[in-house]
Amino acid sequence: MRKIGDALGLSPMAVYRHFPNREALLARVADDLFDDTFARLSRKEIPADTVKALHGAVDDLVDLALERPRQFAFMFIEPREGARAFPDDFSGGRSRLFGLLTGIIDAGIANGALAETDSWKVGLALTANVYGLVALHQGGRIALTDKDFRDLCHDSLERLLNGILA
Repeated sequence: MRKIGDALGLSPMAVYRHFPNREALLARVADDLFDDTFARLSRKEIPADTVKALHGAVDDLVDLALERPRQFAFMFIEPREGARAFPDDFSGGRSRLFGLLTGIIDAGIANGALAETDSWKVGLALTANVYGLVALHQGGRIALTDKDFRDLCHDSLERLLNGILA
């Protein structure tokens, strides 16, 4: 809290007047980041073509991961007290951002582009795939240019959509 106060030109006690502890401050930062990301992504037009829409969702995640890697890790990868958890928080509507993805999946199921299934579990599989690739990339385990990394994420989505069985 001292470092935060110093960065803002405030005393640590001034920070404590607004937030009782570090966890409350981080929860507020996380909520604001999710709200801002939701607001930005919910304004985008979603293609009617389900596969194009899912590729667009992958691009949105990769954009955030490449442009703001620490923010991405804080939001989706690092442990954080009070972080939303699958399945209850997601299916209970507490993750509006995840709801954008499941909306694409639900539309794909309704128009016959995707098989009838649990959209929340499909959404988890798709995001877990991207989050895992991002974590490996950020950790230096995937040594690709940004363009090649983005291509890998799209290739991986296609493998999930098309399956790997012969």
